[in-house]
Amino acid sequence: MSPSLRRRAVIDPAALAGAVETAFSADAELDYWGAIRYAEAAGRVVEAIAALVRQGEAAQAAPLFERAAELLAIAQEKADDTAGCLEDLQRRLRDGLDEARAFGDSPA
Repeated sequence: MSPSLRRRAVIDPAALAGAVETAFSADAELDYWGAIRYAEAAGRVVEAIAALVRQGEAAQAAPLFERAAELLAIAQEKADDTAGCLEDLQRRLRDGLDEARAFGDSPA
């Protein structure tokens, strides 16, 4: 099948909101490796939120980026981010939010 004919999966914003809460909540302190694992798992959710923007749902993506950034900031307070992966994830969230806001302001 031609790649251009493949159907894209439609992302459910409500399910994605739950994924944000799960992936970005940290119940305990994160050591060096814990921070890396957290960033990897949460990064997959960031990609899904970005896909929501590409799907034309920027207005629904923006609050997800904001909530993820809030939860990440809390996790960063009790994490060893020597590797810089959490700061990089926070940057990705800010960039994604900026993009969602830009697309949200664009006429359809």
